[in-house]
Amino acid sequence: MKKQPSRPSATADGMLLAGLVVLLAFPSGQALADTSAPASAVIPYATVQVISNDDSDAVIAEKAAKVLPRANQSDWMRLERTFFVHFGVNAFNEVEWGTGREEPSLFNPTELDANQWLSAIQNFGGKMIVLVCKHHDGFCLWPTRYTPHSVAASPWRDGKGDLVREVANAARARGIKLAVYLSPADLYQLRTNPKNPTGYYGNGSRDVLSVIPTAPASFKSEPSEGRTPAPGFGSYTYEVDDYNRYFLNQLYELLTEYGAIGEVWFDGANPDPSVDENYQYAAWYDLIRRLQPNAVIMGKGPDVRWVGNEAGVGRTTEWSVIPLPTSPENFQWPDMTGGDLGSRARLKPGSHLWWYPAEVNTTLLQNSRWFWARNKQPRTVTQLLDIFYTSVGRNGNLILNLSPDQRGLVPDNQLEALNQTAEIINETFATDLAAGGKAAADNANPTNSPALVLDGNLDTWWEAAPGRTNGTVTLALPKPVTFDVVSLQEAVDHRGQRIESFGIETWNGTVWVAAERTGSDELTTVGHRRLIRLKWPATTDQVRIRITGSRLEPTLAELGLFKQSVATLPPTISDRSPNGAVSLSNLAGYKMVYTLDGSEPAAQSALYTGPISLPLDRSVTLRAASLLPDGKVGVSGSRIFAGLMPIGWKVVSVDSEETVGADNSAARAIDGDASTIWHTRWNADRKQPHCITVDMGKTNRIRGFTYLPRQDGLLNGVVEKYRFETSEGGVTWTTNIAEGSFANIQNNPSLQEVSFAPVTARYFRFTSLRAIWGSGWTSAAEISVLPAVRSAN
Repeated sequence: MKKQPSRPSATADGMLLAGLVVLLAFPSGQALADTSAPASAVIPYATVQVISNDDSDAVIAEKAAKVLPRANQSDWMRLERTFFVHFGVNAFNEVEWGTGREEPSLFNPTELDANQWLSAIQNFGGKMIVLVCKHHDGFCLWPTRYTPHSVAASPWRDGKGDLVREVANAARARGIKLAVYLSPADLYQLRTNPKNPTGYYGNGSRDVLSVIPTAPASFKSEPSEGRTPAPGFGSYTYEVDDYNRYFLNQLYELLTEYGAIGEVWFDGANPDPSVDENYQYAAWYDLIRRLQPNAVIMGKGPDVRWVGNEAGVGRTTEWSVIPLPTSPENFQWPDMTGGDLGSRARLKPGSHLWWYPAEVNTTLLQNSRWFWARNKQPRTVTQLLDIFYTSVGRNGNLILNLSPDQRGLVPDNQLEALNQTAEIINETFATDLAAGGKAAADNANPTNSPALVLDGNLDTWWEAAPGRTNGTVTLALPKPVTFDVVSLQEAVDHRGQRIESFGIETWNGTVWVAAERTGSDELTTVGHRRLIRLKWPATTDQVRIRITGSRLEPTLAELGLFKQSVATLPPTISDRSPNGAVSLSNLAGYKMVYTLDGSEPAAQSALYTGPISLPLDRSVTLRAASLLPDGKVGVSGSRIFAGLMPIGWKVVSVDSEETVGADNSAARAIDGDASTIWHTRWNADRKQPHCITVDMGKTNRIRGFTYLPRQDGLLNGVVEKYRFETSEGGVTWTTNIAEGSFANIQNNPSLQEVSFAPVTARYFRFTSLRAIWGSGWTSAAEISVLPAVRSAN
């Protein structure tokens, strides 16, 4: 689709063109900084800063540090936990994408209960529900005036139902914000849909003066004729084609008839690339700003960006201040999927610095499935817990999708996974172990003392002394506490995002010791909230946060210490010993059960009694859980053991590896750790093929290889097509597979095993011929080989 927004016309009952820029960029009344001031002048706080050609590095850093969120963004960031609900005709056909040719009679959820949905959301601590009001199939879940393809034509509630109304009422009763998703794609309105031959989408109509809301009877014949506006709202005029007029009228209905709306969600889905339809975003944004000025516009809009994957994983370095190549009112808001969006290396002259925080979307169902189907299963509690920490805990808002079934209810298996996860999160964060402590700092602004990091107020903060870009905040506790989660929050609403690197240290009675974090985290950015899980619980009466790098004087609004429930933590799974044995342990001393096929352990699964001998001839996914005193099975943990153990292996050659922005060296592909990755250089070498050659140290009889794609939820560099070669001496090579492909790896990025005729080899070479999206990158968590010797297990 083309993304060339048209400009609305300037009419008496509509809006002045100049006002559009103000509405788009500064909904909370904040303004553009004066970038014409001399370099020595004080740089004011503003919602957008522009980097000039003659700005020094220090000035650029200060400008980036003085970009503030708009008021609607501040409110949105404090929600942290939000929910999607995908429901519609797709649930009745058990598909992810409909066709637009479905009969409305298909939709008949006989037990639909919006209160059940909202109760589950409330129990999890959800603060907002984003309801999919119309998905790509075009079926509308409210009785819209502008198409018969809606719930009004269905048997549900005898054609008198309004799902948006029922959800709005249930949300309001619980103090949960309502938000709407309205798909720009519309297969029902597609001009090539034989079910609706007069569809508006791509019908070639020209832009004409259109009053919103339009009178339905004269929608096509006289679009300048409006209908009576909703109470408390006005009419607005735009020059748009038929489909954009249709879309604007549906937006008008949703934004004027259901109370306050907290977010409007768009994506860029295109129902048929052969049909041309311009989405006139500028008109959409303008209407939203006028009808719901406090709402954020998400995705294809200026307020909130998609994090870049649907796995629930934010970047370990997640900047909310993003450099735009042009002014916000002229920017087209494409998806931003790169690994580095806002570091100093990205802050170039001419950039417009803009507050653009990340929303981290994912599904409760496995493999990013959005709509219910009988064969789709929920994620494990362990996965959902990880998602919480990699979204909310990485300076992003989580939006977790629920998938009601054909009854109109969230199924029990989804509720069980959600409720167990909520119980663990709520128990973990019920008690802040930092409470009662006293905070001190090695330096401070006289008006912002370190004591403010413990007052529970995000609008007060410690700030380093003028001119300092580092500082240490030390927390002294009245008695030793044991914790394994550290929560940090910057004063982003008042001082922007500044911290670039930090450390966490505990006092052992003699010296300060760095707290060992989990391998998936980096101690870089903080932002609205950063949650760092420690590899092992720490017990101490003193903790300090050492801020080692910051764009300007660093700030901390809140510092918290928390302890995950021992009973709910999964067992620790050891490394594989040289003879292939793996051990399990847990801090509580409970009995443990396990499986070797990746399935969820049950009380009747194999009981752990000592080291587990793993099969040598195949990859294994070991999943283990504790048996709790009440007879229930605790949260499971898993670890993938792929192919031969890489003992004594080394990388002989690699054509590209990222070692500057992160430790993504080629050696990470053969380190036996699924949480690390090899990645080609982020900002160079983006052209296939890419290859890695490995020396196994001795000859082995092998019958295939394994490729484990990165397991952090991102798809950057994941290989789709490959070549695999082996050699005994490293000179003469045998091509075992000239060109192979990993089927459906984009939707299911799991361990891949590939077999070939057994060979004897000491060296192997893996070549990436194509990556997902044709990005030019290559990445791998682990690459190994399958031994030809059959195991006795």
